Amino acid sequence: MDLLKVDYDKCIKCGICVEACPSCILSMGELGPECNFDRGCMSCGHCVAICPTAAMDNKYVPLEEQLPLPMPVLDAETAYNFLRMRRSVRMFKPQPPTESDVRKLLEVCRYAPTAGNSQGMYYIVISDKEKIRAIAEATAQWMEQEIAEGSSNSRYFTNVLRAYRERGQDIIARNAPMLIFALARRLNTTGVSNAEQSWAYAELYAPTIGLGTTIAGFIQTCGIAGYKPLLDLVEVPAKQKIVGALMVGYPKYKFQRLVERQHLKVEFK
Repeated sequence: MDLLKVDYDKCIKCGICVEACPSCILSMGELGPECNFDRGCMSCGHCVAICPTAAMDNKYVPLEEQLPLPMPVLDAETAYNFLRMRRSVRMFKPQPPTESDVRKLLEVCRYAPTAGNSQGMYYIVISDKEKIRAIAEATAQWMEQEIAEGSSNSRYFTNVLRAYRERGQDIIARNAPMLIFALARRLNTTGVSNAEQSWAYAELYAPTIGLGTTIAGFIQTCGIAGYKPLLDLVEVPAKQKIVGALMVGYPKYKFQRLVERQHLKVEFK
C-alpha cells in the first residue's frame, strides 16, 4: 500500500493520526502508523494536518501542499459579532460583481465541508440581465404549474406570484445582477447539503470583499425540482444537477445595527 509515507525518524508514535482518521483505516504498527485499506481513504488530509512533527505524508493530500496555520483562532467575542453581522442582502447596486471578486468568493467555497469529503461542486455564474429575468419568469411559470397540480405550497406560491405578477415586484430574483448556481453529479441529500455548506461559507466571506448575498430560494427549489425550462436557461451540463442558487451583488445599502433573534431554546439531558 502506497497511501502513506512516514518519516520514522520524526514519528513519535503518538497515535494522533490513527485516532483522527474518520475512515478508521489507520493503525499503529511497530514502527509507526500503517494503512492496509487504501481505497477507504476519503482524502480529508486529517492525518497529515494533525501530525505534530510533520512525519506523515499522504499521496492524496501531500504534506508539501498543506500550509501552516497562518493565524490564531479569533477570540470568542470577535467571532460571535462577526457571525451576527451576516445579513441576507436583497437590494443590490446594478453593476455585477467583478470576475475577480466572484473567484475569491467561490475559492472560499472550496473549503466548505462536504459529506464524506465528496467535494466536486461545480458552479455556473450568470450576470446577463435578460437571462436572469428569464430565469425568474421560468421559476414563476413553474410555481403556476405547481399550483395547478395542487402542490402543498400552492398558497405560498400564490402570494409570491401576486407580488411578482400583479405588483411587478421581482420577489423571485430580487433584481440581482448575478446568480450563481451550484451543481453536483447527484441530486440527493449529499448534493444539496454540500451546496448549503458552500453557500454558508460564501455568505460569511462575502462582506469581507464588499459583496452581499442571499440564497435564491425559489429559483433553487425550481432547479432542484428539475424544471426543464430553467435547466435549459442555465445550460446545465450533462450528468450535472442543480443543487443550489445564490444571488450575489454589491449591496445598495449598508446595515447599521445588529438584529436580535429569538432567544436560545435548548434542553440538556
